[in-house]
Amino acid sequence: MLKILVALSLLAASPAFALDIVDVERSNLLLQLIRDNGCSMTEELAETLLPENGFTKKEVGAILRAWETADWIAEMSDRGITLREKSCTAG
Repeated sequence: MLKILVALSLLAASPAFALDIVDVERSNLLLQLIRDNGCSMTEELAETLLPENGFTKKEVGAILRAWETADWIAEMSDRGITLREKSCTAG
């Protein structure tokens, strides 16, 4: 969790990411949704599940950029996302 907080603070301090302010509670909710799905989420599932939970594309993009900085993502493509094992099992 400390790693994500550091990544979030670095992103917020960077002029390039000044608009990417990430709500930690929303990040945790997205993380839990992905964990609940076996630590991966297809684009098809995301198109349904994320709007149901009030996520916008902009918000998810900001969260995923923070996760990339924290090295939480094993794979991300137009098909979906898979978390690294450390991200999936961290509690």
